[in-house]
Amino acid sequence: MGRRRDEGRGAARALATMAGAGAALGAYALYEPYRYRLVTHDLACHPSVPELTVLHVSDTHLDSSNQARIRWLSELPDRLGLTPDLVLATGDLIQDNSGIEPLAELLAPLEARLGRFFVFGSHDYYQASFQSYAKYWTGKRNPRAPHADSDRLRDSLQNKGWVQLHNRSEVIDTPSGRVRLTGVDDPYLGRHKMDHLERDAGDVCAIGLMHSPEIVSEFVLAGFDLILAGHTHAGQVRVPFVGALVTNCSLPLPLAGGPHRIGDSWLHVSPGLGSGKFSPIRFNCRPEATLLRLRPETL
Repeated sequence: MGRRRDEGRGAARALATMAGAGAALGAYALYEPYRYRLVTHDLACHPSVPELTVLHVSDTHLDSSNQARIRWLSELPDRLGLTPDLVLATGDLIQDNSGIEPLAELLAPLEARLGRFFVFGSHDYYQASFQSYAKYWTGKRNPRAPHADSDRLRDSLQNKGWVQLHNRSEVIDTPSGRVRLTGVDDPYLGRHKMDHLERDAGDVCAIGLMHSPEIVSEFVLAGFDLILAGHTHAGQVRVPFVGALVTNCSLPLPLAGGPHRIGDSWLHVSPGLGSGKFSPIRFNCRPEATLLRLRPETL
């Protein structure tokens, strides 16, 4: 009888320990979305690519209530400690219309030697509304969500000197040669076009921008040196030794976040700075802005 009581107590202690660990992990998953960071990656590129610094910002999911994110973004220029050559934003910049003015004010001080460019994501067209969590596996968005004031968002950014790259390219003349920037409107919503995905023989560097990384292979085939995307939040929940469980698009799970070499190209999928209004958690996947330092590879 005594043995059974001891076994019962042992089982109860084990269950209590597991429950406590589960509660701690759950609490941390609610805390990690506030652990913003600036991460730097050095990327060895084709020998013709000049040295460039690129600040990649994505998935800020801003609304007027995001005081911690607003504060961190306001400190980002000082955290950088330098003026990058390019500042590039790859969409899902707002959560709802209340984020438009704060976003434009926060991004305005991010200076760049060669320019600041952006593309939109689905949340820049549709305000946050509850959807089935099955969408993270199916990748399907609810088109009945309330529309965002996309025109006001675009105009607010352009009035601060940002340039929209929806289905178009810009070529910048630099002392090292021509740098091509090519963007597409959001592939997740099927708003993209691809007939302009090409580089000229005179380009020393070609950089592509999109929100959802659905068409990364098209940029790779076109010979782009660097391809930037967001949307996945790097999986948002990453299991140790396993990685991301979902990407919310057709991108393979191993490519869900960070820099990856694909052929002669680099793909960088930003973990993003925000999270969805109805999935406000992160685990093993801190929110970040990323400074990418392109360096010519020595042969």
